[in-house]
Amino acid sequence: MRVVDVYSHKGGEAFIRQRHGAELAEVYKAVEATSAAACLRKLSKEKTKPPLIFHPESLNLAIKSYLTKLGWTEPAPKSKKGFREPRINLGQREFREMDGIKNKVGLEVQFGKYAFMGYDIFSKMPIFANRGLIECGIEIVAIQSMLRDMSTGVSSFSQIVMDMGARGEADVDIPTLILGIGPTDREQRACARKRRRFADATERERMLQAGEIARGRQGALPGPKGAAGLYTEPLRRTRKRVR
Repeated sequence: MRVVDVYSHKGGEAFIRQRHGAELAEVYKAVEATSAAACLRKLSKEKTKPPLIFHPESLNLAIKSYLTKLGWTEPAPKSKKGFREPRINLGQREFREMDGIKNKVGLEVQFGKYAFMGYDIFSKMPIFANRGLIECGIEIVAIQSMLRDMSTGVSSFSQIVMDMGARGEADVDIPTLILGIGPTDREQRACARKRRRFADATERERMLQAGEIARGRQGALPGPKGAAGLYTEPLRRTRKRVR
């Protein structure tokens, strides 16, 4: 993947480049290390979408797994994800998590609904800043052209930028840099090859068995912290869900 476009809120780009250039470089490398074709693994049930679309949880997990090695999250080898996000407690049971923090740079990777992007930037980042844990933030989102290959309702870079510009700055906001990411030309060709393989029934079964394609979701619907788990039920039952 690559960073296609950026948007600076409250001087975020200049602030981060001047004070946290090393951390920003690590985030760019995490994006570049993420394979679009590997994350093209979700079966779509929508008639307006291709049969195979991007899996938001896989994109999220790939970026954060890379950054975990660089100290943005706490390694947790026995957990499903292999890492633990920074967390603050707001009460006896209530807490908030951030996708990563390093040297007072807060990171959120968001491929969910629009409300989650706004919440990340306008609510969660100020909360962590008030605790003295961050002084600036980076938000990673999909560019508009990726939406045709993602589930309906996923928000984009252009959507959040439009609203942020119309909203303006507030005193509680912190310097924030929005990174809009998308596949490179080479990755788009790799995605096209994967879709051609998927169109062949025999090859499709091999891809499912090998885990190249997610078989579905268990439990709750997608949220800002969705897990990248796969169904473990038999392939025979999975096929009935595919249109």
